[in-house]
Amino acid sequence: MDNIELERLYKEHFPRVYRTAYFVTGNHQMAEDVAQEAFLKAFTNLHKLQERHKFGSWINVIASNHAVDILRKNKKVFFTDNMETYGGEAVDDNPTECWDRKEKMEEVRNALARLEPEEREIIVLKYFNELSIKEIAALIKAPSGTIKSRLFRARDKIRSILQPHYGDKRPLNKEDSLPLKF
Repeated sequence: MDNIELERLYKEHFPRVYRTAYFVTGNHQMAEDVAQEAFLKAFTNLHKLQERHKFGSWINVIASNHAVDILRKNKKVFFTDNMETYGGEAVDDNPTECWDRKEKMEEVRNALARLEPEEREIIVLKYFNELSIKEIAALIKAPSGTIKSRLFRARDKIRSILQPHYGDKRPLNKEDSLPLKF
């Protein structure tokens, strides 16, 4: 693969890889480092990827795994940046909607910070990158049952963290997604 093609892949996939790393680490600088390392590892091992159309999913898993490894070493996650800046969505013009969105983002930020790195990784891959259980299992080389149980535990923790904020007005059922579209 030539440099032009590698540059195209980088430009096409960097925003999502960065967001994945950011939502796992909670820190702008760490996310940039993780994204750079993920691309370096992916480009070095590109010959091992048999299905080139899965590059986006593959590199996101590389990034989330690397972010989890960093968090394991550091044992803490700090959300030090403005999450909305890196969330990739436009800000609403309506001040009330904008305020509500900021409050929800802060609640989700706090809930994510309280998860274990492995749980946060599954949440990021499932809801931020919209991968299926089967895709996550194949990419991180774990049985689907393991992914389902990790996802269940992570959602259960988030539910218990967020439930007091919503009372009976917003029950979080198994089928519900998180309060925000990632």
